[in-house]
Amino acid sequence: MEQGILYKPEYNLLRDAYLGNKDILRNKLNYLAQMAQTEQWDYKGTSDKPILYNYLCYTYDRVKTENKIEILEDDMAMCFNTGLLTEYGADIYAYFVKNTNSYAKEGQNWFLHGFKQRSDSEMRQFKKYPDIADYFTTPADFIYDKALDISIDYNHIIDDNYDRFVTVGLTDKYMINGLLENAVKRIVEKVKRNYKLAIPQYYTDKATNESKIQLLLPLFLQSKDVADLALVVDKGEYGYVGKTILTLEWAYVNSRRIVRPDVDWLKI
Repeated sequence: MEQGILYKPEYNLLRDAYLGNKDILRNKLNYLAQMAQTEQWDYKGTSDKPILYNYLCYTYDRVKTENKIEILEDDMAMCFNTGLLTEYGADIYAYFVKNTNSYAKEGQNWFLHGFKQRSDSEMRQFKKYPDIADYFTTPADFIYDKALDISIDYNHIIDDNYDRFVTVGLTDKYMINGLLENAVKRIVEKVKRNYKLAIPQYYTDKATNESKIQLLLPLFLQSKDVADLALVVDKGEYGYVGKTILTLEWAYVNSRRIVRPDVDWLKI
């Protein structure tokens, strides 16, 4: 999986808990994937559920900020709501016990025991069941506002993200600039007519620790039907600003933090 510093989860989960060795964690993720409603949790060529792993890390970051983690009075167990549902619509919780594993690092006070439903005996210990993570603080940010203008620094985007254009087979910067300008114009007109094409992602600026909603717009650079990359846009005081571009895999991971993407253009 491609990684980028600005788009990684905080990984508080790894600091607070020991998830098991590689094989144990893989088994737990596979179990959760089978337990939950069917979703795309793997990239092409992978089988260890990297998208699900990132989703859990993202979710823990958010519920920790929102104080939605439940801990027993004797500090022997904790849980949080994964935000996932079983095929029959039951909440799935990540359940942890006090960590006694010698392989754990300092600060990893919890051990991921597994994933539970309310009906499981372990969950009956808690006085209340924790709620899901909430990202919908400003609902208007989730809808593309067609009344606002959009500005793009094409040179900045191309120079800073050249390797991402290369991954989709584009190497000539002059040609990339022309294709990018045309793709932006086309998608802005499309999203004005169909706001559902723009999907949200939750972004935390590491420098300021400020969190906000950004929108992802598909870029059809080489085909009118198949998106190549995703444009990240910020909503500011005077309109939208195109900040950077993401690979589709990256865009999927970031958007899945909030909700499962249900758009035709974001398929991996």
